[in-house]
Amino acid sequence: MAPTGRKPRVFAGIDVSAKELVVALVRNKAEVRRMTFENSPAGHKHLVRALTFKGGTSRVVLEATGNFHLDPALVLSAEPTVELMVVNPLAARRFAQAQMRRAKTDKVDALVLLEFAQCMPWERWMPPPEAALELRAVTRHLANLTVQQTALKNQLAAARATSITPAYVIQDIQAQLEVMAQRIEACQGEALRVVRASPDLTKDLESLTSMPGIADRAGVQILGELSVLARDMSPDEVVARSGLDPRPKQSGSSNPQRKISKMGNSRLRGALYMSAVTAARCNPAVSAWYSILTGKGKLPHVAHVAVMRRLLRVAWVLMIRRTTWVDDLFRPREPVPKIA
Repeated sequence: MAPTGRKPRVFAGIDVSAKELVVALVRNKAEVRRMTFENSPAGHKHLVRALTFKGGTSRVVLEATGNFHLDPALVLSAEPTVELMVVNPLAARRFAQAQMRRAKTDKVDALVLLEFAQCMPWERWMPPPEAALELRAVTRHLANLTVQQTALKNQLAAARATSITPAYVIQDIQAQLEVMAQRIEACQGEALRVVRASPDLTKDLESLTSMPGIADRAGVQILGELSVLARDMSPDEVVARSGLDPRPKQSGSSNPQRKISKMGNSRLRGALYMSAVTAARCNPAVSAWYSILTGKGKLPHVAHVAVMRRLLRVAWVLMIRRTTWVDDLFRPREPVPKIA
């Protein structure tokens, strides 16, 4: 959303951590002030008071830092005189690099975000629906449990690889795995409960699970990340937010390489990967395109990333249109013939 028509009197950059908010603030083009607030409800109230002191509009930039930025972002977005932009940390870091900054401290980060607020194109942050925020919290917990389960499986394999491991150790790891499986199943059930309590999320999940390679487990994880995005975003913007957008990379070579930017949501990329592998194996349209890519010399993992990118575009279109998968949505469009 574009900013309001009121000219901002206050610009601020906020570097967010788990315990504190470091703020660089300038009011009416005066000297830059640096302040620190607790990242807590009480600290958020003090922050709002500082940003809205003496009235006027405030333009504020903060980094998206896991879940730590969400509470202050929700508080600031509720203030009618505060215009808030939430930026990807990598975008802020590259902005700092473009200014030849090398130091890495909280105060420098806050100052960089202040300068970002003053000179970069503006995109106002809008809070996601409560159900979407709840789902994202649950699905991220589900992803963390899955990581812990994988670590336990690796421990069990390592323990079994040697005869000197006591039976007790192996039995204890197996018991942990059983408990972890129960926790994952319960978390998956809670994610589905959150989805079914929301008609909009239910329709979105139906669209996603109509796609090849996406069952309930992957569907809720992908939905948990996509449901918090503004629905007026284009498929290209969603791809960019995932970090799957290709970026040319050239260094002392006449043959530039194209790699994904990774400037975005790694959780979304992780949830899409196995779905892309499954779809490339099982769905005729996806498999045919995958074969074309590998036939042109693309490595399998490169072709899978290309499938991920196209599946994400289709997933977003299906969610926006509230419709279900058809192969034609995935197939590349035929090139328009040139007029002689």
